[in-house]
Amino acid sequence: MLKTKRLDLVGFDVKYAKDFFELWSDFEVIKYTFTPLLTTIDECINLIEQQIIRTNKDFMDRFVILLNNKAIGMIGCICMDKENLVYGLYYQISRVHWGCGYASEAASVIVQYVLKEYPNAIFKAEAVSENPASAAVLKKIGLKQTYIERNGFKRNNFELDLIHYSNV
Repeated sequence: MLKTKRLDLVGFDVKYAKDFFELWSDFEVIKYTFTPLLTTIDECINLIEQQIIRTNKDFMDRFVILLNNKAIGMIGCICMDKENLVYGLYYQISRVHWGCGYASEAASVIVQYVLKEYPNAIFKAEAVSENPASAAVLKKIGLKQTYIERNGFKRNNFELDLIHYSNV
């Protein structure tokens, strides 16, 4: 478990299914991600179970973001290239908690967590052009824009530019 001033970051567990169903059944939350829009709690449980299976058992890389014991989002820092210590950062926060600084707070502690174990880690992340709040989170934790991939994000019937960020 990781802690910030206001948040606890813990491993995935199906006991958070109700909270995650609120998150993943809100199109505004998931529209700039590849998370499917959920319509049933069973779909949510299945998605949480997939997250549990995908979590690195040696070095935890996916977390539930808790505020007062309620899951308000998720964050991960997945190893994309073990040899070169490249980590992909991502997060989702429930809409009612947007604008409160929780994504930046959680992302900052995740970066510190990885750097403690791997001081030379390289972080990569993306934000779509239509999501300036996500770009602001990445900038706030010290990532810099590296390039723009035209129409790099495709979901349903729309394409958006994908802005890439890194700490190097």
